[in-house]
Amino acid sequence: MKSVLDEEFKTYGRILDVDVWEFMQEVEKLPVAPAGQVLYEASVLSFEGTGLFRTFQETVYGGMPVEFGCCHGFNSKLNGLEYHRDSEINIAGTDMILMVGHRWDIDYEYNSYDTANVEAFFVPKGTTVEIYATTLHYAPCGINGREFRSGVVLPLGTNGEFKNLPAAEGEAAMLFAVNKWLLVHEECGVNGRVGRLCGKNLALDDFNLFKEGDLHV
Repeated sequence: MKSVLDEEFKTYGRILDVDVWEFMQEVEKLPVAPAGQVLYEASVLSFEGTGLFRTFQETVYGGMPVEFGCCHGFNSKLNGLEYHRDSEINIAGTDMILMVGHRWDIDYEYNSYDTANVEAFFVPKGTTVEIYATTLHYAPCGINGREFRSGVVLPLGTNGEFKNLPAAEGEAAMLFAVNKWLLVHEECGVNGRVGRLCGKNLALDDFNLFKEGDLHV
């Protein structure tokens, strides 16, 4: 099974050596997400009160203002892929799976992307991953039906609502929110300013990632 610790992940991102102890205590306090739902909160005050938040803002992002939030819930399918104009940091509060692709495989003439290019990688609990700006990504997946929990660090304002949207032309036709370009699969029923994922809406079973008992979770 591929892991973010393997060489194959290096074109998508890298592992950061940071102290996540405070964050791991706080992420366990979150209420369990409703069954079948994925929740996202851009800014979690308890996360932003940790020393890790200062490390991300002052060192990793070089003094840029950032937001430290969380994505958690129950997910086993691709559904969509997004990208930003900067790296995104994910901190695995649980073991989880990331499905990723490369921006250079987007067909910008049609704002489409073939899901056959997607790869999946295991992220061990407690691992901090920098996902490069050139990497397509979306909500992680849980393992064996369990809830996943992931810290999410981005420049402040990312995923917020636009005040003055540019015309929906070219790449901007995928500009779904502030600093968020989004492509979705037709199964999701999301319309508007999005690109399209062509091919199968991949699920974990499509990757034959693991069998019950392979992972100690």
